[in-house]
Amino acid sequence: MDWSILVVLALLGAFFLWRQSKNKEKAQAANERLERDTRMYRNIKAGMREYHFRERDNNFWKAKDGELLFETAHLTAFHVSHPAESRVGFYFKDLDEFGLYGFFAGNDDDVFHSYYRTDRTFQQEEMLLTNDED
Repeated sequence: MDWSILVVLALLGAFFLWRQSKNKEKAQAANERLERDTRMYRNIKAGMREYHFRERDNNFWKAKDGELLFETAHLTAFHVSHPAESRVGFYFKDLDEFGLYGFFAGNDDDVFHSYYRTDRTFQQEEMLLTNDED
């Protein structure tokens, strides 16, 4: 029996097992990111429902950049200035993270909604990956 063939087969088997474990790690990391982003997206959507509810009794459009709009037991909302979008920044107490919502009305009734993970300055924009539909 040729031992070199067995060694090559053993090395190939080890390589494929190693690659499979690396792919599994990448898939797990991607799944964790998707879950985390989906949780943030849902919190931003809930924050915007609260924003629209409170908007009727307040003049949020007059707020200055970074100004506190309202606070609940679960979140804090801030006005965020932007040259093209209407934006609201959130701090989610349960996640201990910041989220950012943007709204842009384009031509021909085109409406765009943006959802980001951000920092406390609301300058960083990390687009969220989600399973949810708008």
